[in-house]
This record gives sequence, structure tokens and C-alpha cells, in this order.
Amino acid sequence: MSRARIAVLVPLLVIGGSASAKKPKPTAAPVVGWHREAGWTADCWYPPDFSTVSAGDKRMSWQQNRDAIVGQWRGERNDGVSFATTHVDNLETILLAKADRIESVAKDNLEQCKKAVAPGGSTSAWESWLVTEANKLTEGECPSPPLDYTAFNYLSINNEWQNPLPVCKGDHIVIHGTDADYYQIEPGGPFVNVAGDPNAKVTSSLPCNIEGCVKGQLILRFRSDSGATVVVPIGLAADYMVPDHGHIDVMINDDNLADNKYKVEKGMEHHTGIEVKPAGAK
Repeated sequence: MSRARIAVLVPLLVIGGSASAKKPKPTAAPVVGWHREAGWTADCWYPPDFSTVSAGDKRMSWQQNRDAIVGQWRGERNDGVSFATTHVDNLETILLAKADRIESVAKDNLEQCKKAVAPGGSTSAWESWLVTEANKLTEGECPSPPLDYTAFNYLSINNEWQNPLPVCKGDHIVIHGTDADYYQIEPGGPFVNVAGDPNAKVTSSLPCNIEGCVKGQLILRFRSDSGATVVVPIGLAADYMVPDHGHIDVMINDDNLADNKYKVEKGMEHHTGIEVKPAGAK
């Protein structure tokens, strides 16, 4: 008697999907640095994804990207890209003032470059972008450093507005004139210091003729970058809160400066000193 053969069916376990599934292609590394596509007339600088740059390496990366881009703007790559020195210097100065600005500038610069070097492109729009970008980055900012230092100069009693200083909105400053130096604002009149002559009549012809103004006193003029002008009395000393970006200068409150003269004692002529410093500074 023959033995019956028993067929045993063993299920085939397939792991990881069907045998015909294709492996995904590896993602191409992002382009970083100089790169040129077919048909381009010049290379373009591709910045990194700054969000992936470690905090310790960011400053070096900012500098590397700034140097590369600015170098191309200056024509250092000899690739046909070269912009006006004034435009380049202006935007570079703005980038140096705040190094992290290069992150947005580098990204936008790449788009400008792509359009300029592509077939039929032109660098004129790219150069115009430098100007508008500089204006956008500094919009509302003070064009000069805050007045956080002490400035000293001597007062001419024969000249109009003098000793100009740039100031920024929000600067809180103190203007002070030396009180031991005397001058005469009219022949035969009394010698006064920067407090002025309280007995002299204040007329409309004086540079400062509002309440608090005294003839012969030290006065201040503020001119904003937008064109507004304000004149205020100072006297021996006064605080001033700068209302906008602009400039200040000073003079004595007089409408005839030619006949003014400093007092002379023991052969030494008086000469008033003017000090401008941040409020609270020693």
C-alpha cells in the first residue's frame, strides 16, 4: 500500500510591499554658492537656508554671503555685472550696520540675478533694485548714529546758526553754555552771558521771539529731515527732546550780529563754550 502524499501549502509572507516597488530617488542637495544655468550670461549667488545655519556659524555665513554678493555688484567677477559705486557703497553700508539683513537681501538678490542673466535679461532693473532695497531697509531709521556722546565747541557771537549736529528722533539731550563768559550785544550795552539781557526788548525780528525768548541768549534751532523747523530758547542750559530725525544748531538771539563783541579782561578775551550731551550723562 503506497503512502499518500500530502501537499502542504506554506503562505509566502512578503515584507515591505511588492517586489516591483521602486526605491525613491534621493533628494538633490540644494544649490549653495555660485551657480549658472544653461543660457545664463553670468553666475548667480545662491544663499543657504539660514534657518539651518547654527547660531555659532551665522555671523561667518552673513559675512561670506555679503562679500560674495557685493563683490559681484562691484564687477569683481568680470562677468558683465557691474553697478554704480554710489549704489553699491550705500547698500553695503546698510548691510554692515546690521549684518543679519543679508538673509533677506541675499534671497531677493538671487531672484534679481536670475532675471538679469537669463536670455533677454538686463542688469538695469537689478541695479535699480539696489536703490529701492536700500530705501526699504532704512525706512524710518535715523540716517546718523544717535547723539550718545558729548560735543563741545565755541560760540561765535558774530555768526548766525553754527555748530550743526545730527540728531535722531527720541534723543534726549542737554545744551549748556558757559556762564562765566560775557559779551556785549550792542555798543555801550551791558555785558551778558548766554542767559541774555532780560531788560532788552524782544521784537519780531529776532530769530527767537516766542514766550521764554530773551535777546542775547543762547537759542537752538531744530531742522527735521522732512523740512520742519523749530527755534527754542536755551539760555544757560536746557533739556531738549528731539521730535524727529534731523539736525540742531545754535546762535545767540540777536538780529544784528556785526556789532557784538566779547569782554576782554586782563588782556584775555572771553569765549563762550557750548556743550551738547545726552541727558543724564556726567
